[in-house]
Amino acid sequence: MTGSVIFSRQRALLRIAYWAFKPFAVFTRRITWVVGPEDIAHMTTHIAAAIPGSYSALHARNPFYGDARYDCVIQTGSRALGGRWAIWRRLYGGPIALAWLLNRARGFIYVGGGAYLESWHDEREFEFSFIRDHGRRLVCYFTGSDIRSPKLSAARAAATGKPNLGTMVVKLDPSFGEHAYDDARRLRAEVADRYADLVFNAREDQLSYLESDTEPFLYFYPDRHFVGPSGKFDSPMRLKVVHAPSSPVLKGTDVVRDVMSRITAEHPNVDYVELINMPNSEVLRELDSAHIALNEYYASMPGVFSIEAMARRCVVVTSASVDDEPDLGEEARGAWVVADVDTLYDEVMQLVTHPADLSAQADRGWTWAKTYASATASNEKLRAALARVDRPRGGR
Repeated sequence: MTGSVIFSRQRALLRIAYWAFKPFAVFTRRITWVVGPEDIAHMTTHIAAAIPGSYSALHARNPFYGDARYDCVIQTGSRALGGRWAIWRRLYGGPIALAWLLNRARGFIYVGGGAYLESWHDEREFEFSFIRDHGRRLVCYFTGSDIRSPKLSAARAAATGKPNLGTMVVKLDPSFGEHAYDDARRLRAEVADRYADLVFNAREDQLSYLESDTEPFLYFYPDRHFVGPSGKFDSPMRLKVVHAPSSPVLKGTDVVRDVMSRITAEHPNVDYVELINMPNSEVLRELDSAHIALNEYYASMPGVFSIEAMARRCVVVTSASVDDEPDLGEEARGAWVVADVDTLYDEVMQLVTHPADLSAQADRGWTWAKTYASATASNEKLRAALARVDRPRGGR
């Protein structure tokens, strides 16, 4: 059975199920926003928690978030009927869930580039059109490679003389540099421009073909993880530097290792700790006693590890820069130490040779992260943005 046949059946099923469910939906709880259909960096979890009356609906559970709870997960690992039940849900559960929720919700927030129907045929053109034709609101929340264009990233690298995440992704896997991959990102952006009321994206870090105005990327970092002042900067005998890359190639770990090998040889009082494939709880424990955290060196935005480290009152060194990413705002200037692969050694050396300055820098980072990247701050910004969507654009 070809993908196009399945897609045709999904579209027909969505149309039929929408009208079949309509008489019954009036008796059910109304939903403000449906959030899904995938959970990337816990964004679906965070966004749903920020919106009263929301409903989280995933096509498939993220294997890295086994403890996360959702209102609906379409795919199942059930072996019922010899596994046919799981196959049926995977192929046709999406349009049924979308039809039911479309009768109950005011709007949909799509996190990432996924969909409830097969999306690779038209990059969600039919799905978004169907939602808007029935008067529902639509928001796209992009998180990185789901919208970033390798072609545009390569052009930016050529113009600036500096590699970036887009060029490093292609280095990691050349298939990301193929025309088909970039064309899909172009079409995905065009579809979002046509149908979405709001689009969240980091304009430069996630360089894309989007032409509509975008809302800045929000972090939703849990307030409970912001710690109070500690005594770790009070005349420390040893300085601890931590690096916890989720992807060593993309984070510039080879450069970090070289830099820290030189620095630890020149300054025996500096300890370098590298954490790879470690539970997040272990990373947070290491940050509690760390003085400096090294994040990533090809990005224009702070990574989640940067926010974690600032919340744990560490001095963060990363390539993110207000000059490169205007969505950060001037308030972010000075919250962390800016360094790229060429300046990392000098910046870290400056820190370890002036330990008396570390506490004040850590405080600046903590204050910025709490004010602009915490769950409370992000929730307020998200709700304000959604409130501006007074009414959908209407039917087509």
